[in-house]
Order: sequence, then structure tokens, then C-alpha cells
Amino acid sequence: MNCFEILGISPTKDVKAIRRAYSKLLTKFSPENDPEGFQRLRAAYEEALLKANEEEEQTIKKLSPIDEFMESFEGIYKDYEKRVSFSYWKELLEQDICYNIDDSKEVSDRILTFIMDNYNFPSEVWRLFNEYFSWSTKKDKLYESFPKGFIDFVIYKITTTSTFDYEFLKQCKDNEQDLFIKEFRRLNTAVDDLDFYTASAAMKEAKAICPDHPDLKLLIGRYYMINGNLEEAESLFTNLINTRREAIDAYYYRGELYSRVGKLKDSYDDYKVVLSIDPVYVGALYSIGRCCISLNKYQEAIEYLEKLKAMYPYNQDTRVFLASAYNFYKDNLIEAMAKDSYDNNVKYKLAEAYFKTDKLEESYNLLKDLMEGTEITKDMHYLYCQVLMLQKDYQLAYNSVCKGLETFKDDYKLNLLKADILDDLDREEEALIQYDKTIAINEDMHIAYNNKAYVLNKLERYNEGLECANKSISLDKSDAHGFKNKAASLLGLSLYEDCLDACEEAVKRYQYFIEAYVIKMQAFIDIDLYDEALNVFNRTRDLGLIDSKLYYEKARALMYLDKNDEAIENCNLAIEMDESNVEFYYTKGCSYYDKEDYSEAIECFDITLSKDPHYGGAYFYKAHSLINLSKENEALEVIDSAINLKVQLPDRFYSLKASILENFKRYEEAINEYKNAINCEPNDANHYYSAGYALSEIEQYDEALKYYEKSLELDPNQSRVYVNVSYCLYNLQRFHECIEYCDKAIDMEPDYIVPHQNKGWALYRLYHIEEAEVECNYALKIDGNNLDVLLLKLRILMYKELYQEALVICDRMLELSSEDSNVKNIKSEVLSKINPKKSLFKSLFK
Repeated sequence: MNCFEILGISPTKDVKAIRRAYSKLLTKFSPENDPEGFQRLRAAYEEALLKANEEEEQTIKKLSPIDEFMESFEGIYKDYEKRVSFSYWKELLEQDICYNIDDSKEVSDRILTFIMDNYNFPSEVWRLFNEYFSWSTKKDKLYESFPKGFIDFVIYKITTTSTFDYEFLKQCKDNEQDLFIKEFRRLNTAVDDLDFYTASAAMKEAKAICPDHPDLKLLIGRYYMINGNLEEAESLFTNLINTRREAIDAYYYRGELYSRVGKLKDSYDDYKVVLSIDPVYVGALYSIGRCCISLNKYQEAIEYLEKLKAMYPYNQDTRVFLASAYNFYKDNLIEAMAKDSYDNNVKYKLAEAYFKTDKLEESYNLLKDLMEGTEITKDMHYLYCQVLMLQKDYQLAYNSVCKGLETFKDDYKLNLLKADILDDLDREEEALIQYDKTIAINEDMHIAYNNKAYVLNKLERYNEGLECANKSISLDKSDAHGFKNKAASLLGLSLYEDCLDACEEAVKRYQYFIEAYVIKMQAFIDIDLYDEALNVFNRTRDLGLIDSKLYYEKARALMYLDKNDEAIENCNLAIEMDESNVEFYYTKGCSYYDKEDYSEAIECFDITLSKDPHYGGAYFYKAHSLINLSKENEALEVIDSAINLKVQLPDRFYSLKASILENFKRYEEAINEYKNAINCEPNDANHYYSAGYALSEIEQYDEALKYYEKSLELDPNQSRVYVNVSYCLYNLQRFHECIEYCDKAIDMEPDYIVPHQNKGWALYRLYHIEEAEVECNYALKIDGNNLDVLLLKLRILMYKELYQEALVICDRMLELSSEDSNVKNIKSEVLSKINPKKSLFKSLFK
């Protein structure tokens, strides 16, 4: 029996349990009455204690430094006063284990695992964790180890400041703080969802724990507001304002309450207090803007709503209110103008209001009059140029902005506008210089970096574009355009996964951002994920987005999926929206080309070329279409037009022209055109290969070898070139070298019949008959009907004087090619060897 069986208990390391069992049995096995039993009991007790202590020591020994750290971490969390104290966490995180490269990742992961269930920290503690473990910058890596939703929650906690009063909960009983926070959050969610029943239950539970918590009172006030108890809500908010300094949220919600009951002046005053404390309080900016419109304070409404629009440029509600404010303001200004038409200040404000309400002609007329005056402000210059740009009068806009900069040379907005106009005038290099000048004036504004990134992407300088886009994002993470330009740079660099992520960041900020969806579709198409591209289109359709570029990218995806009829249909939809875009007609032509409807394809390519006479792809596929219609001479004319216009990639036109001439057996001319292609693109292995092939056709084998060798130098993985080299070497009777090149081709493609065939013939010419027959037989296993290989087999059999077998090969070859005079002659020769007299008799009577 073991020690625990003697003690009558299950194995345990609980010393108290062992002691209780021992004490209980002592009455039965006393030293006086049962000394032997007592000895066994005592030995069992001591053994059990020893085992318990050994296990405890082993446990202590097994506790690693990271385990010890986590014990301390969990201990601080369980002690609420320490948990909400910045200093305790700071002291803990200063331990070497958080800095040690080998341990810090595991510590980070262990903490994240713990806070998946324990996450009630003040904002400053969340940010402290991020300082030590950089969770926000390692977000993508953390997605691999933790649920995405949890990591997004962590990042939200790090980047968002909570005003919740954790300190106030110190007065609660131990272990009640987390219960209060749980019920508080349940109440908050219920209020947002208008779930009165859950809100009532959560409010009751939270009040039972900490009824005087100011955040709870504020939330109860909000509950009263949605439940119609407006007087109680007002009383709660006012009490909070009177008892707490800077009760910003109480002012805000009281302002909302006053607005609801029509006390607009009181509402306005509360919002003003909020903004005096926090000038970027989003809810207050929105509400005071709305309130100012109702109070006829239109200019002030515009001031607040413009600020809000700058913070959230894609918010539709803000845009609607702002437009409304400008329209009201415009009517007031028209009345003021009627009283004094010479007031230039009023005239400018009216021009601005017209501009903001899309009345460009009216704005232009006022500004034109102002620009003829003597006191022209920089704002007048700026607005005038903006109107001209929208009217697409870019040259006049450029002249005007330059004139403005003569007076206001260091004005950021005018310098930025000049760069934008230069881009619109297709003077991209000058635009880049101007963007740099703008950045030198104010390097902390994101727009210049953003617009510069856009121009660099147009110029296909994607690395520089990416650098500028990242700089723009670092200055303003809320701007969707920064992420869109980053995505465009990454697409140009073929960094597709990063591109798709940047697109998602753009649409997170503005879900109706068409350009971001277009780039995302392009990325999926580039990596052959055509169905994914179509899914993106479907997403935009669900959002109600309609744009020619979306239909165009859909058409491209469908074309690559060989759904050419649907591709053509979507090209037509794109063309209906934008008849000027040549890409739409070109892709439509390519779809017809893939359908082998060459006449329709030519018609589309002609439209493309009428809109852009330098569109190389249209010339190329028009020429191919004509070739497929057996109109090679017309194709040559199209190719010559492309060459004369010096379109992009001229080498492919020289090469295509050469291939047509080659088909006409005009080899010398073809060779010259291949040489032209090589001059245009000296690093294209195919051009050298094609020139070598044409040279070999006119038996200039030494010259052909030079071109083949250059082709292999550029691309050594071309089995066909090794084969053609072997053919030239064979004809130059360099049989050993011929065999070497055949072997190289065979190493690359063991079942490619031609190198086996050529090697067999070379061996035959070297009189290595047995080796030649091995290659020949191998080739026949690949293709038993190959006439060249059968002819080699025939020659080998003739050499070995196996005439009956040779006769069988002759008959097989004549089955495959009944008019082959060479085989017929060989057969006569074979017959003469089998039966000389019979053969002679037949020959006499031919």
C-alpha cells in the first residue's frame, strides 16, 4: 500500500489535507495501543508530506522568468487600485524581460492572451502597453496568431482615448469594479440600440454597485432622453455640470436635449462651452452647425461645418448641411449686394458661396469683376483659379495663379494650386518641382505629398510615389486619397497583397471611393483572380456605385475568363458613360479578337486609333486581325504606319513584319526586320531566335549560330534554340557539337522528339549505328508516325542490311505520305536487295 492509501485519501499535495487525515487516524493507531500501526501511519504521513513538498519544489523550479512576470502581471490586474495606477504598470514593464529580444515576443503574446478576457484598463495603460510592445505597428503580424476582431479591438483601445472615470470605482468593494464596468457597457450598448428593457435592467445592476459614478449618471441621463423623461435628464446633466469641472459630455448632451425641445439659444450656448473645452469635439461641431442654420447664423454654421468636413471629408450628412448653409448664406449675400453692389468683401463672399453651391458661371462673373480691381487678395486669386480649373480653362488658370504668386510668392495654397494646374496641363515634371516648393513652405501639410504621389504614379515612378503616399498618410491617417495613392504605387510595384490592404484602408475611410475599388479590381486581374475582381464589382453595385471604369475592369476580368460576349456588353456600358476613353474601345476590340470575329475587332481598333493615333496595341492587334483574314499586305501597311509614327514597343512591329515576310519566303527582307527589332530591344531573346531561324532557312548556318548563341545568352532555358543550334551544326557537319546541343535540349525536355531525332541522325553520320538506333527507337516511342524519325530508322535498317524490316518501314511511310517519291525510290532499292531479278524485270517494263 502506498502512503495515501494508508492515510485513506487520494494523492494530494495539500499539506492541510494530509495533516487532517493523519490526525483523524491517530485515535485508531495510537503508539500505546498499536505501535506497529502507528509506525506505518507515521511513515505514511512523512512520505506524503515529502511528496507534497517535492511537487511544490518542482513547481517552483518549473516557474520560468516569463511565468513569474505573468504572475506579477495578473496580480496587478486583480488588485483594482494597482490596475488603474500607471506607475505599477510602468515599473513592471521596465523589467529586462520586456526588452530582451528572445523573450519580449512571448511576453507580448502572453499578455495579449490574458487580456482577451481581462481588458478593463484606462487609456493611458493601453498606450503604455503599445509603447513597449508596438502592437499598433505589428497589427498584420498579430492577425496571424490572434483573432482579427480582437486585434482590431486592441488597436481601437490604443488609438482611442476613453473618458471613463476608472478612479471613481476605487471606492467600490473588491471585485465589484469589473461587474460595474460590464453592466455600464451593457447599458451603453442598450441606449445606442434603443433597447429599453436591457437598458433598464443594466441600469439597475450598475446603480446597485456604484450609484454616484458620474459616467453612469451621464448614461442614465441619455437613457431618460430616449425614454422621454426629459426633465429628469436635464436635471441629471445640470447637476453634473454644477458638481464637476469641465463636464464636457454633460454640456453636450444637455445641448442635444435643448435642441430637441426647441431651446435653440440654450442649445447653442452649451455647444459653445463644449467647443471651448475641446475645439474638435465632433458631435458638437455637427450639432452647432445644424443649430446655427436654425438660428440664421449661416456664416458661423459654415465655419463649424467646414472644420468638420476637413476632419471627415467623406461624411455625406456634413456635406448636405454645409450645402444648405451656403445656400442660405448666398441668399443673404444677394440681398446685401442689392443694397451695395460695390462692396468687394460681400462680392467675394457671394462668389465663394456660388462656387460652393456649384454655380460656376455666377461665381466666375463676380470674380472676373474683382480681378479687374486694384485690391486683389490671395483668397480671390485662389478662388478664381479654382473656378477656372473646374471650367477646364487650365491655361488661363495657370496664368492667373502665376500672377497671384508675383504678390503672394510664399502662400501655400497658391503654390499648391500651381502644381495641380501644371499636372492638369500634362506638365508633370514641372508639377513635381512645384510640389517640392510647396512642401518647403509647409512640410506638415499632407495634401502636397498626396498630390505629388499621384503625379509620380502617372509617371510610373512608383517607389517615389509610395514614399510620398506614406508621408501623406503619416500626416493625416483619415484621408482616403493617401491610401488610394499608396495602393496605386504598390500596384505598379507588383506588391499585390499590400496593394489590396491599402485599398481596404481607403474604403474604410470612404466606402464610396470608386478609384480604390478600381485599383483593387486591377490588382486581382493582374494576379489572375478574375472571380475576385468580379466580386469587387458586385460590392460596388450593392453600394449603388456606377462608373465607367468599374464596368471596364469588369469587362477585362470577363475577357480573361473567355466570357467575351459579356465583356463586350460591359465595354459598351463603359462607352455609354464615357465615349472618349480609348481603353474601352481597345478592350472591346480585343474581346472580338479572342472571339475570332476579326472584322468587328478591326472596327474597334480603328475607333481606338481615331481617338489616339499613337495607340500601339490597336495597330498590333489590327495587323494580327488582318493576317487572320489573309490580308497580309494590308497588315504590312498597318505595321509600317505604326513604325513611322514611332509608337511604343516598335520591336514587336518589326518582328511581326518580319514574320509576314518570312511567310512570303522573302527571307533577306525578314532578316533585316528582325535586326531592326534587335536594335530597338537588344535584350529580347526571341528576336535573336527568329533572326537565326530565318538565316538557317537560307542555309546561312554560321551566321544563324551567332544569333542563336546570343538568344541563349539572354535566356539559357530555351530547348527549341538548342534544337535549332543542333540543326545548324548538323548541316555544317559538326556532328559531335550537334550531339552536345541535342543532349542539352533533352535534359530540359526528355520527351521532346526533335532533339532525339537530330541526335540520332548525327550519330548515324558518325557511324555510331547502335547508339543512333537507341535514339531512333526512343523517338518512335514518343511518336511512331514521325516521317523524319521513320526515315532514320529506314537508313539504319538499310545499313544493317535488314531489308525485310526496312520494307515494312517503307510501307508504313507510304501509308502516311503516299506521294513521297524519295520513299518510293528507297523501296525500289530495298526490293532490289531482296529479289534482284524480280526487281530488274519490273524495271525493264516501267
